[in-house]
Amino acid sequence: MKIAVCDDEKVFRNDIIELLNKYSAENNIILDITEFDDGGKLVASKTVFDMIFLDHQMNDLNGLDTIKSIRQKNIETKVVFVSSYSEIVFDSMKYNAFRFIVKPVSKETLYEAMDSALEISNSERKLIVKDEMYNESIVVYEKDVIYAQADNVYTYIITEKGSYRYPYNLSALEEELDSGGFFRTNRSYIVNLEHINSYDKTGIILSNGHKAVISRGKYKDFNNCYLNYLKRSTSR
Repeated sequence: MKIAVCDDEKVFRNDIIELLNKYSAENNIILDITEFDDGGKLVASKTVFDMIFLDHQMNDLNGLDTIKSIRQKNIETKVVFVSSYSEIVFDSMKYNAFRFIVKPVSKETLYEAMDSALEISNSERKLIVKDEMYNESIVVYEKDVIYAQADNVYTYIITEKGSYRYPYNLSALEEELDSGGFFRTNRSYIVNLEHINSYDKTGIILSNGHKAVISRGKYKDFNNCYLNYLKRSTSR
């Protein structure tokens, strides 16, 4: 997940980045964070961010003008305003602001924004796979993937509707999938945490009844990852 933090005061940027890094570690997800000290540099960036934490009162381009420029480029990134100027909250909503957080930023408000953003992103994420029965490429939503299994240079993705071939190996799929919603249990399997019915040290029983093997060395990491996932899910 690519995130921008834009504030002309470094102390506030550091506060947000510190909380984001803690969130990343606690939830076993990868966050690629870039910081900007003014809105003009953010608008000029060629990177399309998944989420932006944006101050309003800045020396160059203020927050409202920044989000206006971003929206004019048809970029639907989620923008979280972080400001002491609560009177601009209604103006920010004109540009489809995702959240408005009043400084100083608390752990609870930032974590809630991240949880909500990830939940929305996960429901929208898609994969392009091959339907071998009809010899055509189709779209599969990540949330519908029960598990993926390696098959030489290819990978097979299993959903309730059927099995589809992903054109690359399991490691490539692992990089493409949302790191907070999936876990690689061994060299051959990636499982969707949403589709776990039960598990022990020998394996994971999935929603379709299939048992995915988990390697001995990965059990502790898996257990922590799954418990954190359940914690996030119940707090939403």
